Amino acid sequence: MQGWAAVCRLGGLGDNLIAASVLAPLKRLGYLVEVITSESFACVYLNNPHVDKLSVKGEKDIPHGPGEWTKWFVARSHEYMGGLWNLSHSVEKRHALFETDTDFWWPSDYRRKLCGGSYLETAWDIVGLPQPYEFGCPLFYPTDEERARAIKTRDESIGGKYLAWILGGSRVDKVYPYSTQAICRIIKELDIPVVLLGVGGKQFEMAQVVLEDVTRTNSTAKGLHLALSPENSDPGGHQHWSTRRSLTQVLTASMVISPDTGLAWAAAMEPMPKIIMVSHASAENITRHWINTTTLHADPDNVPCWPCHRLHNSIDTCVPFKPGTEVAACMADISVETLMDNIQRLWKP
Repeated sequence: MQGWAAVCRLGGLGDNLIAASVLAPLKRLGYLVEVITSESFACVYLNNPHVDKLSVKGEKDIPHGPGEWTKWFVARSHEYMGGLWNLSHSVEKRHALFETDTDFWWPSDYRRKLCGGSYLETAWDIVGLPQPYEFGCPLFYPTDEERARAIKTRDESIGGKYLAWILGGSRVDKVYPYSTQAICRIIKELDIPVVLLGVGGKQFEMAQVVLEDVTRTNSTAKGLHLALSPENSDPGGHQHWSTRRSLTQVLTASMVISPDTGLAWAAAMEPMPKIIMVSHASAENITRHWINTTTLHADPDNVPCWPCHRLHNSIDTCVPFKPGTEVAACMADISVETLMDNIQRLWKP
């Protein structure tokens, strides 16, 4: 009789994709695999061939009182021959710190010592998977229908190969402040179509600003495509971009450029070249083990706070590029010229 193993991750988009890295090796060990997750981004596990059961939990399904959270997992752990592995807080609290935690305010050198290491390796180690690390499996699996739709969008709406530009992540430091300047140059100087992607209404608003700026700068919006929808768009409509549709469109790109975002994690083990700009985290945290990836980050001599390993809810705990702005100094230290040089080096016509 096959035994069961369970992995729990009640996190965001990127968090769930990081947790997905342990599913294939658990299957290779012979287990039936259950994934326990929350409603917000449970969709990333659908169609994953390594998931035998997907258990989606609502806000009230798991206790949240002091000590009750861990008691729930301990009480259920005996149900699984292969263990019940709770990967919640395997990134936050382990590698990235909350403002409400004491260690958020500890000296930067000690924070770097405390929070170093790879997010992927941490998930692997918590589950107790055997060495060496093997992270070659995809983290996201689109259906045949989803992939066909993405290819149709690429071929008919975009017109062929394109660069996927992911606008930003969930926090203030995960936005590249010179996106418009870079995108204008990519389209005009390199003649590469750019597709803007993101999740949520805020990202759609950012895309609208980029569209307006590119139109003014280049005198046309030709070469720029928006693959986002407003917050209240009809889920059944042709123009609606669900999380899974966005993830699949990233996978059909010929190059991906992004801050540290959940959408970018979908491409981590995919063959296309990727340029990832890290902010509060280090390259070791994020892109170690990624395939065909160039990681850009601040020069520590220019931005001594990098990497800070702090989860910034606002610019108040971050170091701004200039006083009064909401631009993280670490992201502003990555020049457009550096981006352009790397795109020219990696783009295959």
